[in-house]
Amino acid sequence: MFFLLAGSVILFCIQQTYSAFRKAWFRRCVRSELLAYRERKDAINVVDLATGDPEFEKRNIFLREISRFGDKRCLYINMPKNLQDKLRAKEKDLGYMDSQFTKFHENASFDGDKTFEDLAEITGIEDLPALIEKHRVLVGLKFLDAAEGMIFNGDKYGVFNLRFTRFGEDENPGVEIDLFKTDYFTHRVFRSIYHELKERRHEIANANADTFLKYRPFFTSFGVNCLMICDGGKGKEVVLSKRSARVAGGKSRYHITMNEGLSRTDKDPFGRVDIELCFKRGLLEELGIGENIYQLAVKSAFYDFFLEKNNFEIGVSAVFELELDFEKDIAPLIARDKQLEVDSFIPLPMRSRAINRFVRENEFVPHGLYVFERVLLRKGLQVAPK
Repeated sequence: MFFLLAGSVILFCIQQTYSAFRKAWFRRCVRSELLAYRERKDAINVVDLATGDPEFEKRNIFLREISRFGDKRCLYINMPKNLQDKLRAKEKDLGYMDSQFTKFHENASFDGDKTFEDLAEITGIEDLPALIEKHRVLVGLKFLDAAEGMIFNGDKYGVFNLRFTRFGEDENPGVEIDLFKTDYFTHRVFRSIYHELKERRHEIANANADTFLKYRPFFTSFGVNCLMICDGGKGKEVVLSKRSARVAGGKSRYHITMNEGLSRTDKDPFGRVDIELCFKRGLLEELGIGENIYQLAVKSAFYDFFLEKNNFEIGVSAVFELELDFEKDIAPLIARDKQLEVDSFIPLPMRSRAINRFVRENEFVPHGLYVFERVLLRKGLQVAPK
């Protein structure tokens, strides 16, 4: 009896010790995974704003231009006149016609004034008007030299307000996006200001999902970020792009397949801004995918709205899935911006080991890696390179 009881006690102690060890090991593994996840999130520097579950249906995404006393609300920063004169002379020497000269807008703020004092009140950045004056010169000089991809001052939309909501009995996710008119020069000026503020450790660099709209003058762009999935010789493939150093901050890095900013041309026949038209335009301009191929899509969807804080821009992740072979059917297509913005496209087997090895061995545009992860999660694949 004694040995039976002693054996039971010893077995019980062993079981308890083993159980405690397993719990401790599990907690350690979880802490390690959480730490690694936080480190990746910190490195990516992206804030989740809203997640589609499973997606944001196009019919539940509402975009509209907002007005002030009947006039469309806008934000423009003009290139300094002396630099404009130099740019005009340079374009004349190259033989440009008058209709081909680069055009800029006169200064205009949200309140209709030209001083930008209202932006200082909105953001709480007291020296913002002075910063605008400083950085319009800096960006103007880069525009004059066609540096960092600044070759065209196109019209754009900025995000004035963003409201997330739910629709129907199933509580399908939806979003209302208020837009203001702006242009590419203004966009680059505010990006330049943001980088200075970030270096000064201004609180704008710590903006989160609750406070980001305080800095709405900086949201001079809205980006659609798409990952393409195709059929390959050995199964499904994801297609990555290697962005040109001309448009990737002077260094060529990997990115998702297509990245396009919402433009004032993205309107339906009734004059309404349409996010799907931006999506289609990006696929056409960067990959050559026209309507005939777009209609063959197995799936196209918008997933997550986010704020990337490397350049302080709002974007949405998206997927475009085709049952076509990329190398045979898509790569040969002619696209207007393919050579300008992309060095190459890389089809990658849609398998965890291959994906994680590629991510581990190559450098990505930070928010491109975020979109890559979010799209693949919906396919049951987790990007965990370390």
